[in-house]
Amino acid sequence: MTKMTDFLARAGALHAESIVVDGHADTPQRFADEAFDWLSADLRGGQLSAATAQAGGLHGEFLALWAEPAQWAGHFVERTYALLDAVDAQVAQHPQALARCTSAAEVRRARQDGRFAALLGIEGGHSIANDLDLLRDFFARGVRYMTLTWSNTNDWCDSSGDVPRHNGLSAFGQEVLAEMNRLGMLVDVSHVSDAAFWQALEASRAPVIASHSSTRALTDSYRNLTDEMLRAIAAQDGVVMVNFNAAFIDETHRLQWNALHDERIAAEEQMCATWHARGQRMPYRAELELAHTFLDRAPRPPLSSLVDHFEHVLRVCGTEHVGIGSDFDGIPAAPAGMDSAADLPKITAGLLERGWKPHELRGMLGENILRVLDHAHA
Repeated sequence: MTKMTDFLARAGALHAESIVVDGHADTPQRFADEAFDWLSADLRGGQLSAATAQAGGLHGEFLALWAEPAQWAGHFVERTYALLDAVDAQVAQHPQALARCTSAAEVRRARQDGRFAALLGIEGGHSIANDLDLLRDFFARGVRYMTLTWSNTNDWCDSSGDVPRHNGLSAFGQEVLAEMNRLGMLVDVSHVSDAAFWQALEASRAPVIASHSSTRALTDSYRNLTDEMLRAIAAQDGVVMVNFNAAFIDETHRLQWNALHDERIAAEEQMCATWHARGQRMPYRAELELAHTFLDRAPRPPLSSLVDHFEHVLRVCGTEHVGIGSDFDGIPAAPAGMDSAADLPKITAGLLERGWKPHELRGMLGENILRVLDHAHA
């Protein structure tokens, strides 16, 4: 047995005896737009399914309800409910395989029953259409976190990927956070501007999470968190869940990918126009497939780059404040060797190889996010 094979075996055993929960995947749009079935044997270019979760020792997932802001302008609420309904339809169709969960206790029960825990998070505050009653209804329907923004600045919170309009959070944005705290819905600061980040941490009475964010110290992306931000989340007993997007975890790839920006955008606009000419919205799957055509000029980075980010967050935040935030089914490329959820033990193996002990990694695998989920309801 080779050295890495041994570490992979140890990682698989650790996953099997732990509870493993991923903080972010965009699979609901596959359910809604592609008629993708959770039990399908054919991934059809995706990354998350029953088979890949089982192979990777993954026991639960926060499924992101994401209304793409350009394609769904004027229909954000409708789209978000459609994605939620698509998840519920999968659970209803496969009750022996899937369990809709809203608490750590329900996730643990699903694990004991041999069912995959499907949790819900909203990605982008534009989904509530500036209506706190909608926020309350989404919570009643099982949503347990909301990412305050996506790459678009909305009417009450600035995004790291857009022009700021509120110097962080507006007065209504502060009301949104207060209501999320009252309900017990986790505040997710992935995607927000730096100003909004600090204001959210100051405003929130409960620990916040970054459901899918990597580290700016290693990769200089606006989407990543500085070490000061990492420490601040840890100081409030929150969790930073590391994103797998190649452009967020490897500086060489980030620069290569950004150099292709104008060409990529032009190709996306042309493809979008083609879909619109047919009277249809362009599915996000088509955009991802287009992005893959640029990987010959911006090759996927090595898996070690992703392990580097996990190790950095472990060292800066401490082992109780780290999690997995893959962004499966929503990113142009993951590092080489990370093709689906089946490959998750490779991260654990990489950390074991670097000297991390199993007891130091159990929190990262899932216990940390379950602790914070419990805290939100306290």
